[in-house]
Amino acid sequence: MPVTTDAAIRAALDEAWRAATIAEAVIARFGPVMPFRNLLMSDYLHAATLIRLLVARGMSAPARPVAAPPALPADLRAACRMAADNAGAAIGCYESRLLPAVQGDAEAGPVLMRLYDALSHVQLPALLHWAEMHGCPAPAAAS
Repeated sequence: MPVTTDAAIRAALDEAWRAATIAEAVIARFGPVMPFRNLLMSDYLHAATLIRLLVARGMSAPARPVAAPPALPADLRAACRMAADNAGAAIGCYESRLLPAVQGDAEAGPVLMRLYDALSHVQLPALLHWAEMHGCPAPAAAS
């Protein structure tokens, strides 16, 4: 069944909130470690962008769903892998359902394409990098 443009925007918002929930849980457990401290801000920005798009289209923005924190693995490397799996699933959702639904929409198409690009070219590679190359957290930057 094809996805409508509005449903695609809402599904993309759900994906952004799901990623934020994972990042928040990791930060609550391990502290503001990389890459999660940056990814969390990105997830919040993605959600805000999608909310603005919904409002601009005359729709009310849904409240953020209350989700139980995900069960996290014991170490940060495994948490990176878990988040990478989530990002990979989101990328698949964008490719198979969301981007086709907004193709040709002058407002929603470019927005969802930018979010897809961020997922596939920034977020997923960052998670894989930290999982494979740096299994332990980087030192926090001095303030």
